[in-house]
Amino acid sequence: MKKLALNSLRTIKRNWTRLLSITILIALSNFVLIGLFSAGPNMRKTIAETYQREHLADAHIVSTDLISEDDKTELSKASFIKAIEYQTVIDAKLNDKMIRLVSLPEKISKFDLTQGRLPKKEDEIAIGEQSQHQLGDTITIISKNLTSSHFKVVGIVKSSEFMSKTSLGVTPLGDGTIHYFGVLTKNTFQKTDNVAKIIFKDTEKKEVYSKTYSVAVEKNITSLEKITQRLTNKHRELALEEISKALEDIELARDQLKSSKEAIEKQIITIEQLETGDINTAGIDEQFQQEKKQLIAHLEEIKNQDNKLNEQKMTLENRKKQLDFLTLTVENRSEFSVGYSDYGNTATRIDILATILPVIFFIISLMVSITTMKRMVTEKRIEMGALRSLGFTKNEVMREFIIFSGITALLGSLIGALLGIYLLPKMIFNIFSNGSYILDEMIVVYQWPLISLSFTVSFFSTLLAVYFAAKNELKEFPSQLMHTKAPQKKNTIFLESFPRLWQSISFSNKLTLRNSFRYKSRLLMTILGVMLSTSLLILGIGIKDSLSLLVPTQYQEITTYDMMTLFNPHSLDLKDYQKTIDDFANQKKKILFKNLSIHDNGFLEPQSVQLFVANDLTDYIALDNKPTEKGVVVTQKLASSLGLKNGDDLIVKDLEGYSKNLAVIGMTSNHVGHMIYMTPDYYESVFKEAYQENAYLIKSQKAIDSFLKKITQYEASVGILQNKVLKQNVRDFLKGLDGILMIIVTISMLLVLIVLFTLTSINISEREKELATIKVLGFYQKEVLLYIFKETILLTLIGILFGIGLGYLLHRFVMTVLPPARLLAIQGLTWHNVAIATGAVLSFTIVVMLIMNRHIRKIDMLTALKSVE
Repeated sequence: MKKLALNSLRTIKRNWTRLLSITILIALSNFVLIGLFSAGPNMRKTIAETYQREHLADAHIVSTDLISEDDKTELSKASFIKAIEYQTVIDAKLNDKMIRLVSLPEKISKFDLTQGRLPKKEDEIAIGEQSQHQLGDTITIISKNLTSSHFKVVGIVKSSEFMSKTSLGVTPLGDGTIHYFGVLTKNTFQKTDNVAKIIFKDTEKKEVYSKTYSVAVEKNITSLEKITQRLTNKHRELALEEISKALEDIELARDQLKSSKEAIEKQIITIEQLETGDINTAGIDEQFQQEKKQLIAHLEEIKNQDNKLNEQKMTLENRKKQLDFLTLTVENRSEFSVGYSDYGNTATRIDILATILPVIFFIISLMVSITTMKRMVTEKRIEMGALRSLGFTKNEVMREFIIFSGITALLGSLIGALLGIYLLPKMIFNIFSNGSYILDEMIVVYQWPLISLSFTVSFFSTLLAVYFAAKNELKEFPSQLMHTKAPQKKNTIFLESFPRLWQSISFSNKLTLRNSFRYKSRLLMTILGVMLSTSLLILGIGIKDSLSLLVPTQYQEITTYDMMTLFNPHSLDLKDYQKTIDDFANQKKKILFKNLSIHDNGFLEPQSVQLFVANDLTDYIALDNKPTEKGVVVTQKLASSLGLKNGDDLIVKDLEGYSKNLAVIGMTSNHVGHMIYMTPDYYESVFKEAYQENAYLIKSQKAIDSFLKKITQYEASVGILQNKVLKQNVRDFLKGLDGILMIIVTISMLLVLIVLFTLTSINISEREKELATIKVLGFYQKEVLLYIFKETILLTLIGILFGIGLGYLLHRFVMTVLPPARLLAIQGLTWHNVAIATGAVLSFTIVVMLIMNRHIRKIDMLTALKSVE
């Protein structure tokens, strides 16, 4: 037994490179499998803990006015609401950038304090980490809705409602983007509650980002929207009643002024008649003149009062027209928390990658590991015969191989599992926490079933491979085992069926072709290994390139306008607003723009859809098909997600919750967001209301910042959507995936190198006697190298060709399922994707050749050719 143990140690020592390569292969496959499968759950668990600690609201009700006591009473009756808290939220200006200010919460959507303390006085503020302000700084915030304008920074906070490091939302003020957020005491605000933050009863124990959570929230929001619609109608009725009463008072006052005016005019006429009569006394005439002046002054005063009443009337009439803007809007987490949806989508995308990439890694590593172990058994054939002849049992002989394979499987699985649990998920998580989001430290979720499965597969695949290989050899008698196997017979290859072609091939190339196809298992392993490795590289590089093309394709080829400004068509300063637009824009287009939503099983959660209504958008949006009076054109991602085709109906909801049925007549390319394009005539027939523009699409080469400062000062300004902000948001989302793909590409390259090294090493070790023979025959060293490496290059090229095909199919599949609901990936590989992957594999082949060249030079011809008798 000691001799066997000693022999096992010698085997490990002599084959340490083989042990190392197999260990690395198994470790890599476990690393990728466990790491990718753990990353998504770790991300969700980490953020779920944050949401739970902060008691993040499930929904917001946002009022364009105020939430009244009657509204609060009505909402308190809702049986599906567990908790509700009312807060004040306003947007203000801080150093030419916009800051969102929130009143200090009590229980819902609380803030995490990272430094200092929360504000206690009206001149104190706790500000978000995004601002880069320090404790003790004094900042100036400009807003008419605050009791103070100078605030001392007493705390630094972070919040799940403001996860993003770059854009925290949109606002009709300033440059249209929220850059910072801050927390103030409630007394600091001059206006009262305008936001209700709600937690539902049936969502507490549901996993965040899960289908069950989304369904529960959607059901509750539907019920909540019915209440808010009722409250909105009530607000509008009260406002209409108030306006109507005020208009009646104005008309009554104007009637009274009219009567006074008529009476004064009569008195003036009487005086004028007296002045032209017989009475001509100087004193009386002077009195008439004095009274006439007073009456004319009264008449002028009445005229001024009438003008003021007329202005008040116009203001009230305008308010009456704007009652549609008086709303209570329900928002889910995706809508009120910038980054919530993208973070969840990213975790889901990693889950998708985890179902594809580790499988390929495992196939490659196990295939090469099994081949290596089988080759080791073959090399030990004579030793096995000697041990059997000395009286050792078959099981005792096999123990050496079981120990070797067990050590490689154990070490590889253990190293891969540890790195997969702690390193890869942390690397992925840090990409997001250092790049796009402000997050807590990552929480590790141990995937015990997966870890057990990876250990089991790694162990049993290598153990069973070596067991059956050894068992097959040990079927022979010891005397037979002590002889090397006879070389394989010459096989006729396909090219020999064409004599002229075969005769035109040089002798060395004939050797290469025959040897390549003589060892079928080695041929298959090399081609498969290179094919799968190449496909992985093409997939990783291809995904990276496809995602990087999203922004330029969308915002340079499809959406060519610079910004969209939204306005209130009933505002009194609309003409001044339009004049500012005219001065700024090189090109502009008036359209009707609306935000709609789609509630369909094709999506995990309700999707926001942008509606563009205009007759011609040619110079601003590139459409593959144009809408007509018979129906709408929808974007491809929306159509594919819902299975829409021409002639189908699409049901959408407006902000008030009313459903509209739209006929689909065409699709158009669009890579970011869901869009619907419609003509004014079709809009009027579907929405049963007059077409009225409320937005401008603008192209301009002038300075945007000064324009934004000016345009947002008008009451007509409702909002601004800058394409540069939208581009940055998409880039921030893609940045995380880009980092993950770089990790995958790097691991894939390492895998290619190890696979080529291992398979080439096996090929050389199997054919040492053959190489020694051609050395003895007088072949030059260069010819000896080419004798073996021409086969490697040929099989590598074949593997690359198959790998390109498989990589294309994998890329097409992954780019269909990987992008989130609102992004449409660019399909297809570019020539440089293939060139980079091919170049990498060929470069690694050359590196392996250079490494193995030294080994070939050291082959001892006499030792290799000596008899085994």
